[in-house]
Amino acid sequence: MRPAEDVVAALSASGQLWEVAPGLVGLRGPVLGLLQKMEREVTTLARRGADEEWSVPPALSFATLARSAYFASFPQWLTVASHLTVDPACLQRVAAAAEPAAELGGALAAPEAALSPAVCYHAYAGLAGTTFDRERRLTLQSTCWRHEGDRFRPLERGWAFTMREVVCVGSTDAVSRFLEQGQTWITGLARRLGLPFQLEEASDPFFAPTARGRALLQRVKGLKRELTLPIGGGRSLAVASLNDHELHFGKAFALRLPDGEPASTACVAFGLERWLLAFLVQHGLEPEAWSEALASLEEEP
Repeated sequence: MRPAEDVVAALSASGQLWEVAPGLVGLRGPVLGLLQKMEREVTTLARRGADEEWSVPPALSFATLARSAYFASFPQWLTVASHLTVDPACLQRVAAAAEPAAELGGALAAPEAALSPAVCYHAYAGLAGTTFDRERRLTLQSTCWRHEGDRFRPLERGWAFTMREVVCVGSTDAVSRFLEQGQTWITGLARRLGLPFQLEEASDPFFAPTARGRALLQRVKGLKRELTLPIGGGRSLAVASLNDHELHFGKAFALRLPDGEPASTACVAFGLERWLLAFLVQHGLEPEAWSEALASLEEEP
């Protein structure tokens, strides 16, 4: 096993990985091909478990985030989308500046949207006001943005990263069955890739001052579980999660059952770059060493 830090250093030295800013990386060469193969496998799993697939925009409205209680839960992560003002004087200062980037702070318009911090919010907003006479499942994928300050590590913890989710809306029993199936998906994928894993109770990093109580409640009720894979040096990394939202989004977005009660929701999420990193830690950087593990992806799960 080669520690994650050594894997990233070797990829950087070979030119297969480069970082344009903290938390923002690019990939090329064999390692990109590997990521694409793993992405296809995750997408296939997700499509088998869903009734439909959505293509979603890369940003969310502030209204959707407020309705989700995101600002009260994770404001520390948010990245907003802005643009240069249309004011000619501001634009002229930027255009004429010797260091244009230094002038940008005073030339930005007020933000009107936030880059998606998670994909599932699109589903709840898109289904708002719906009454469900049966369980509904959908899958979505997008680049997600979470700014975690000085915690960035290439492939392990990015400002921007790729997330594939499967979302379920329905009765409490339907959501429970969905999460059981989701556990089979994520553990089965880890086994087929030859990756030793652990399933662990987890909690989200809620924003203070409500963090302690909310995180404790998640753990006590078993609402969040993560599949973790070793990445060397005694460390492990969460690469997928099973999330039971109970009635939170049902109430927030008027998602109802036929009797008028709020629907339950849940999601299964895959962090694709993290799967890639754990695979490289376990199997090495030479494509020849990947063949046995990847051969299992050609078989029906």
